[in-house]
Amino acid sequence: MLYRYSEWDGTQRFEPLGSDELMRHLADEVLQRGDFREALRRMLQRGAEFPNGQRMEGLRELLERMRSARERNLSRYNLGSIFDDIKERLDRVIDTERDAVQQRLQDADASAEGDEGLNQLMRDIAEKRSQQLDALPPDVGSRVKDLRDYDFLDPDARQQFEELLQVLQQQIMQNYFQGLQQGLQAMTPEMLSQLSQMVRDLNEMIEQRMSGQEPDFDGFMQKWGHFFPEGIENLDDLIEHMQKRIGQMQALLDSMTPETRRELEQMMEDLLRDNRLQWDLFRLATNLERLHPMRDWAQKFPFMGEDPVTLQEALKLMGDMNSLDSMERDLMQAVKSNDASQLDAGEIGRLRGEESRQMAEQLQEITRMLEEAGLIRRKGNDWELTPRAMRQIGERALQEVFAKVDNSVLGDHTRERGGIGVERLDDTKPYEFGDPFLMDTQRSVMNAVLRSGPGTPARLKPDDFEVYHTQAVTQCSTVIMLDMSYSMIMGGYFQAGRRVALALDTLIRSKFPKDNLDVVAFSYFALPLKPEMLLDSYWVEYGGGTNFQEGLRYARTLLSKHKIGTKQIVLLTDGQPTTYNNWSDSDAQWGRYRHSPAVVEETLREVSRCTKDGITINTFMMERDPSLVEFVRVMAKINRGRAFFVAPQRLGEYILLDYVNEKRKLMR
Repeated sequence: MLYRYSEWDGTQRFEPLGSDELMRHLADEVLQRGDFREALRRMLQRGAEFPNGQRMEGLRELLERMRSARERNLSRYNLGSIFDDIKERLDRVIDTERDAVQQRLQDADASAEGDEGLNQLMRDIAEKRSQQLDALPPDVGSRVKDLRDYDFLDPDARQQFEELLQVLQQQIMQNYFQGLQQGLQAMTPEMLSQLSQMVRDLNEMIEQRMSGQEPDFDGFMQKWGHFFPEGIENLDDLIEHMQKRIGQMQALLDSMTPETRRELEQMMEDLLRDNRLQWDLFRLATNLERLHPMRDWAQKFPFMGEDPVTLQEALKLMGDMNSLDSMERDLMQAVKSNDASQLDAGEIGRLRGEESRQMAEQLQEITRMLEEAGLIRRKGNDWELTPRAMRQIGERALQEVFAKVDNSVLGDHTRERGGIGVERLDDTKPYEFGDPFLMDTQRSVMNAVLRSGPGTPARLKPDDFEVYHTQAVTQCSTVIMLDMSYSMIMGGYFQAGRRVALALDTLIRSKFPKDNLDVVAFSYFALPLKPEMLLDSYWVEYGGGTNFQEGLRYARTLLSKHKIGTKQIVLLTDGQPTTYNNWSDSDAQWGRYRHSPAVVEETLREVSRCTKDGITINTFMMERDPSLVEFVRVMAKINRGRAFFVAPQRLGEYILLDYVNEKRKLMR
């Protein structure tokens, strides 16, 4: 298969995934590792590759994209350059004014007519302006402050400076109020006064909230809603929005050098000095901090690049950096909670482009599709499989095992030999003497018509009779003993045994519903397992030895509840017993003994008890150690059961074939 990779250009599309593909992948992961939650977590975190070649990215890759964008910005931009553009515009204003002052001096010196006193006055004014321009400080904040108190001689210079002030005011105000888009002419003293009134009303609402009152949010938005973006539906949304906007400015200040920060603070203070807006904004920041004192909505960013940015670009950059930080926290929470449903795919797309947005939406769809398909459901803050999903995984395990079996060997494993019995089957046969007379009337009459031709009445003869097949009702009770010792788990044998137990459970429930199946895991103790526990691993505990005796005793107790049919234990192991339980009749207490010479003896005694109760023990060994072979031989001699030495990858074939073949024998 040929794969071609190219840079994202916006034309690529993610093929939608269906719940069936997702469930098949999860089933394979669960069967391989035995833990649904971990399988879902791995798929969400690391993504997945599907049989059709489709690749789904995970949360970790999305998180890495956010981090790389953040680091790229830090290594690219230089915040020390935010005043460069302002300095250039101020220099043009000053140069224009200097030209006008110089022209005034020249005019006064060249004038031979007119009032000498007036000429001297003009000369004095021009010289004073020139001295004021020469005395302007080098930093931007101080220059703006002094020029606001300067009486321009040149109207063009005055207009340039006023336009610059409006641009700066607008940039700062748009940082706070995203909906402010009216243009330069709108940043008048009247507009600033209106903004100040809006902030006072907002402060009043927040203070009412803090005092336990319910403020009039709808009335506020009807009056001032044009200052805010769409999507703000309640006061909490508005508070969060303002925290982000103020945090954006605070992040810019915190990320600057102390000198640059003082320069910007002085400029901002002077830009807002003609009204009380500066005080209202300070009060707003204080109220928001009191409302959520622990909320981290302003960060310090260590920029170390060389690319220059303007003030407007720097404010936008701070917003993006804060959003990247916030999105990184959201992604880390999604990784921790195993749930991507709360991610803002639109914001991810804004920050990292269309490809990342589609990735986020695809991850969000996973749990939603599985939940809507009835395959998973909420359990507290986590997910669990539904019975329907458990059946699908069991069927997947059954398919996996049967796929390795030659059809000619297994063939019609679901068909039983018909004959005299007590349960009617769907297929029929010609009547023979001694058969139960369960006649198929329709086929019997049809046989008579085919023999004698159409017409009435139809006369039946004994050879026309067709009766239903029957089968004898048999019942088999099985306990799978699954060794969960350390060597089983480390060697991969335990996972193979668990897969087989799940497949056998599915086979019996679907094909032989009258049979009984229990699963018991054992190490130094015995643990009964419900079918759904085979899809998890939280219960695995292997320390303390391998107690065959206790596992056999527990299995014998379970089988004693079934009074009819055959009984068998399927023992899956890779080693010998290393410990046993000893009960004291005198004090009704028991102790566990490890590596005692009596371990084998006590285990074989339990084998004898199983034999006495009519229980067959079929042992499936996954190692060929000579001492192990000898121990199994002795077990088989006592119990008259069978022993199989198999590789883990073929374990399912042996067990399922053996079970099906035994069912056939019982039904004949």
